[in-house]
Amino acid sequence: MKKLLTLIFALASFAFADKAFLDKVTAYVSEKTGQKIVATQSYDLKSTPNIKFVVLEDSVSKTKIPVFVTSDAQMIFGLSNVLIPSNSNDVVLIQDAYKKIEGIKDPDPKVLDKFFSSLKQTRYISLKSTSKNPKKTIYMVSDPRCPGCRKELGEVENKLKDADVKILLVAFLGEESANKASVIYERLIGVKDNAKKLKIMREVYSPDYTLTPKDKKLSTKAVMQNNEDVAKAGIQGVPFEHAISK
Repeated sequence: MKKLLTLIFALASFAFADKAFLDKVTAYVSEKTGQKIVATQSYDLKSTPNIKFVVLEDSVSKTKIPVFVTSDAQMIFGLSNVLIPSNSNDVVLIQDAYKKIEGIKDPDPKVLDKFFSSLKQTRYISLKSTSKNPKKTIYMVSDPRCPGCRKELGEVENKLKDADVKILLVAFLGEESANKASVIYERLIGVKDNAKKLKIMREVYSPDYTLTPKDKKLSTKAVMQNNEDVAKAGIQGVPFEHAISK
Protein backbone atom coordinates (compact mmCIF):
# COMPACT_ATOMS: atom_id res chain seq x y z
CA MET A 1 0.00 0.00 0.00
CA LYS A 2 2.83 2.34 0.91
CA LYS A 3 4.55 1.69 -2.45
CA LEU A 4 1.29 2.34 -4.31
CA LEU A 5 0.78 5.67 -2.54
CA THR A 6 4.38 6.63 -3.30
CA LEU A 7 3.86 5.83 -6.98
CA ILE A 8 0.61 7.83 -7.12
CA PHE A 9 2.30 10.77 -5.43
CA ALA A 10 5.24 10.60 -7.87
CA LEU A 11 2.94 10.53 -10.91
CA ALA A 12 0.87 13.40 -9.55
CA SER A 13 4.02 15.42 -8.91
CA PHE A 14 5.23 14.73 -12.45
CA ALA A 15 1.89 15.80 -13.96
CA PHE A 16 1.89 18.97 -11.86
CA ALA A 17 5.46 19.79 -12.87
CA ASP A 18 4.61 19.25 -16.53
CA LYS A 19 1.51 21.47 -16.27
CA ALA A 20 3.54 24.13 -14.49
CA PHE A 21 6.07 24.13 -17.34
CA LEU A 22 3.34 24.34 -19.99
CA ASP A 23 1.70 27.22 -18.11
CA LYS A 24 5.05 28.99 -17.96
CA VAL A 25 5.59 28.56 -21.70
CA THR A 26 2.04 29.74 -22.41
CA ALA A 27 2.56 32.90 -20.35
CA TYR A 28 5.93 33.60 -22.01
CA VAL A 29 4.64 33.17 -25.58
CA SER A 30 1.47 35.14 -24.93
CA GLU A 31 3.46 37.98 -23.42
CA LYS A 32 5.98 38.14 -26.28
CA THR A 33 3.51 37.74 -29.15
CA GLY A 34 0.42 39.44 -27.75
CA GLN A 35 -1.63 36.49 -29.05
CA LYS A 36 -3.60 33.75 -27.34
CA ILE A 37 -1.18 30.86 -27.83
CA VAL A 38 -1.26 27.87 -25.50
CA ALA A 39 1.43 25.24 -24.88
CA THR A 40 -0.56 21.99 -25.07
CA GLN A 41 2.06 19.22 -25.01
CA SER A 42 5.61 18.82 -23.79
CA TYR A 43 8.09 16.02 -24.51
CA ASP A 44 11.35 15.37 -22.68
CA LEU A 45 14.34 14.69 -24.96
CA LYS A 46 16.83 11.96 -24.13
CA SER A 47 19.63 13.97 -25.78
CA THR A 48 19.48 16.79 -23.24
CA PRO A 49 17.48 17.81 -20.13
CA ASN A 50 17.93 21.48 -21.03
CA ILE A 51 15.55 21.54 -24.01
CA LYS A 52 12.03 20.18 -24.45
CA PHE A 53 9.96 19.54 -27.56
CA VAL A 54 6.70 21.48 -27.20
CA VAL A 55 3.51 21.82 -29.22
CA LEU A 56 1.93 25.28 -29.21
CA GLU A 57 -1.63 25.99 -30.35
CA ASP A 58 -3.14 29.25 -31.50
CA SER A 59 -6.39 29.51 -29.51
CA VAL A 60 -8.13 31.36 -32.34
CA SER A 61 -7.06 29.54 -35.53
CA LYS A 62 -6.31 26.22 -33.76
CA THR A 63 -3.04 26.06 -35.70
CA LYS A 64 -0.47 23.78 -34.05
CA ILE A 65 3.16 24.89 -33.95
CA PRO A 66 6.01 22.48 -33.02
CA VAL A 67 8.95 24.19 -31.28
CA PHE A 68 11.90 23.57 -28.97
CA VAL A 69 11.85 25.34 -25.60
CA THR A 70 14.61 25.69 -23.02
CA SER A 71 13.80 24.10 -19.67
CA ASP A 72 13.48 27.53 -18.04
CA ALA A 73 10.90 28.49 -20.70
CA GLN A 74 12.86 31.62 -21.57
CA MET A 75 13.84 30.82 -25.14
CA ILE A 76 11.96 29.21 -28.02
CA PHE A 77 13.39 27.76 -31.24
CA GLY A 78 11.40 27.01 -34.38
CA LEU A 79 11.55 23.46 -35.73
CA SER A 80 14.21 23.15 -38.44
CA ASN A 81 14.76 20.48 -41.09
CA VAL A 82 18.31 20.17 -39.74
CA LEU A 83 17.98 18.00 -36.65
CA ILE A 84 20.88 15.94 -35.29
CA PRO A 85 20.25 14.92 -31.66
CA SER A 86 22.66 12.51 -29.99
CA ASN A 87 19.84 10.07 -29.19
CA SER A 88 18.10 8.61 -32.24
CA ASN A 89 14.89 8.03 -30.23
CA ASP A 90 14.45 11.81 -30.17
CA VAL A 91 14.37 11.86 -33.97
CA VAL A 92 11.55 9.30 -34.02
CA LEU A 93 9.62 11.15 -31.30
CA ILE A 94 9.85 14.49 -33.10
CA GLN A 95 9.09 13.07 -36.56
CA ASP A 96 6.00 11.22 -35.28
CA ALA A 97 4.72 14.30 -33.44
CA TYR A 98 5.35 16.50 -36.46
CA LYS A 99 3.47 14.10 -38.75
CA LYS A 100 0.45 14.22 -36.44
CA ILE A 101 0.56 18.02 -36.24
CA GLU A 102 0.86 18.51 -39.99
CA GLY A 103 -1.50 15.68 -40.85
CA ILE A 104 1.25 14.04 -42.90
CA LYS A 105 0.36 10.56 -44.07
CA ASP A 106 2.76 7.77 -44.92
CA PRO A 107 3.29 7.32 -48.68
CA ASP A 108 1.00 4.96 -50.58
CA PRO A 109 2.62 1.46 -50.56
CA LYS A 110 1.66 0.95 -54.23
CA VAL A 111 3.37 4.21 -55.18
CA LEU A 112 6.46 3.11 -53.25
CA ASP A 113 6.47 -0.30 -54.96
CA LYS A 114 6.47 1.39 -58.35
CA PHE A 115 9.02 4.01 -57.33
CA PHE A 116 11.65 1.68 -55.88
CA SER A 117 11.21 -0.90 -58.66
CA SER A 118 11.60 1.72 -61.38
CA LEU A 119 14.96 3.14 -60.28
CA LYS A 120 18.10 1.93 -62.03
CA GLN A 121 19.96 -0.57 -59.86
CA THR A 122 23.15 1.49 -60.19
CA ARG A 123 21.54 4.12 -57.95
CA TYR A 124 21.36 1.67 -55.05
CA ILE A 125 23.99 0.27 -52.73
CA SER A 126 23.02 -3.39 -52.97
CA LEU A 127 23.64 -5.86 -50.14
CA LYS A 128 22.95 -9.54 -50.76
CA SER A 129 21.02 -11.57 -48.20
CA THR A 130 22.83 -14.31 -46.29
CA SER A 131 19.80 -16.50 -47.03
CA LYS A 132 19.85 -18.64 -50.16
CA ASN A 133 16.21 -17.79 -50.85
CA PRO A 134 15.42 -14.31 -49.49
CA LYS A 135 11.69 -13.65 -49.46
CA LYS A 136 11.85 -9.89 -49.91
CA THR A 137 13.94 -6.86 -50.76
CA ILE A 138 14.16 -4.06 -48.21
CA TYR A 139 14.66 -0.61 -49.68
CA MET A 140 16.22 1.92 -47.31
CA VAL A 141 16.46 5.70 -47.80
CA SER A 142 19.36 6.91 -45.72
CA ASP A 143 21.31 10.10 -44.94
CA PRO A 144 24.95 9.69 -43.79
CA ARG A 145 24.54 12.35 -41.09
CA CYS A 146 21.25 11.06 -39.67
CA PRO A 147 21.70 9.39 -36.23
CA GLY A 148 18.72 7.11 -36.85
CA CYS A 149 20.17 6.08 -40.21
CA ARG A 150 23.52 5.38 -38.56
CA LYS A 151 21.76 3.12 -36.05
CA GLU A 152 19.92 1.26 -38.83
CA LEU A 153 23.14 0.77 -40.76
CA GLY A 154 24.72 -0.70 -37.62
CA GLU A 155 21.97 -3.31 -37.45
CA VAL A 156 21.58 -4.08 -41.16
CA GLU A 157 23.03 -7.61 -40.79
CA ASN A 158 19.78 -8.57 -39.02
CA LYS A 159 17.78 -7.54 -42.09
CA LEU A 160 20.13 -9.48 -44.38
CA LYS A 161 19.21 -12.74 -42.67
CA ASP A 162 16.03 -13.03 -44.73
CA ALA A 163 16.13 -10.17 -47.22
CA ASP A 164 18.25 -8.40 -49.80
CA VAL A 165 18.84 -4.75 -48.89
CA LYS A 166 19.11 -1.84 -51.30
CA ILE A 167 20.12 1.56 -49.91
CA LEU A 168 19.41 4.88 -51.60
CA LEU A 169 21.52 7.71 -50.23
CA VAL A 170 20.03 11.19 -49.80
CA ALA A 171 21.12 14.50 -48.31
CA PHE A 172 18.19 15.68 -46.21
CA LEU A 173 20.55 17.20 -43.65
CA GLY A 174 22.46 19.56 -45.88
CA GLU A 175 25.65 19.96 -47.87
CA GLU A 176 27.82 17.77 -45.65
CA SER A 177 25.35 14.91 -46.10
CA ALA A 178 25.57 15.33 -49.89
CA ASN A 179 29.36 15.26 -49.74
CA LYS A 180 29.45 12.18 -47.52
CA ALA A 181 26.96 10.34 -49.73
CA SER A 182 29.05 11.15 -52.80
CA VAL A 183 32.18 9.85 -51.05
CA ILE A 184 30.41 6.56 -50.33
CA TYR A 185 29.19 6.13 -53.90
CA GLU A 186 32.70 6.89 -55.19
CA ARG A 187 34.45 4.45 -52.84
CA LEU A 188 32.02 1.62 -53.51
CA ILE A 189 32.65 1.52 -57.25
CA GLY A 190 33.74 -2.04 -58.04
CA VAL A 191 33.23 -3.28 -54.45
CA LYS A 192 31.07 -6.41 -54.35
CA ASP A 193 31.57 -7.87 -50.86
CA ASN A 194 28.91 -6.97 -48.25
CA ALA A 195 31.42 -6.65 -45.42
CA LYS A 196 33.67 -4.29 -47.39
CA LYS A 197 30.71 -2.15 -48.45
CA LEU A 198 29.47 -1.85 -44.88
CA LYS A 199 32.94 -1.05 -43.55
CA ILE A 200 33.25 1.87 -45.97
CA MET A 201 29.74 3.12 -45.27
CA ARG A 202 30.12 2.96 -41.49
CA GLU A 203 33.43 4.79 -41.68
CA VAL A 204 31.88 7.70 -43.59
CA TYR A 205 28.65 7.65 -41.55
CA SER A 206 30.67 8.12 -38.37
CA PRO A 207 30.38 11.66 -36.90
CA ASP A 208 34.16 11.49 -36.50
CA TYR A 209 34.70 11.27 -40.26
CA THR A 210 36.17 14.52 -41.59
CA LEU A 211 35.68 15.40 -45.24
CA THR A 212 38.89 16.09 -47.15
CA PRO A 213 39.26 18.83 -49.79
CA LYS A 214 39.17 16.04 -52.38
CA ASP A 215 35.92 14.69 -50.92
CA LYS A 216 34.30 18.11 -51.21
CA LYS A 217 35.15 18.33 -54.91
CA LEU A 218 33.11 15.22 -55.80
CA SER A 219 29.90 15.87 -57.71
CA THR A 220 26.75 15.69 -55.59
CA LYS A 221 24.41 15.75 -58.58
CA ALA A 222 23.31 12.12 -58.22
CA VAL A 223 22.59 12.52 -54.51
CA MET A 224 20.53 15.66 -55.06
CA GLN A 225 18.57 13.81 -57.75
CA ASN A 226 17.83 11.14 -55.14
CA ASN A 227 16.52 13.88 -52.84
CA GLU A 228 14.17 15.15 -55.52
CA ASP A 229 12.91 11.73 -56.53
CA VAL A 230 12.16 10.42 -53.02
CA ALA A 231 10.30 13.64 -52.22
CA LYS A 232 8.10 13.14 -55.30
CA ALA A 233 7.33 9.62 -54.04
CA GLY A 234 6.06 11.13 -50.78
CA ILE A 235 9.03 10.29 -48.58
CA GLN A 236 9.62 13.21 -46.23
CA GLY A 237 12.06 11.94 -43.64
CA VAL A 238 14.86 9.52 -42.87
CA PRO A 239 15.49 6.80 -41.97
CA PHE A 240 12.84 5.33 -44.27
CA GLU A 241 12.27 1.70 -45.11
CA HIS A 242 10.00 -0.16 -47.53
CA ALA A 243 9.84 -3.88 -48.26
CA ILE A 244 8.77 -5.57 -51.48
CA SER A 245 8.10 -9.31 -51.52
CA LYS A 246 9.75 -11.44 -54.18
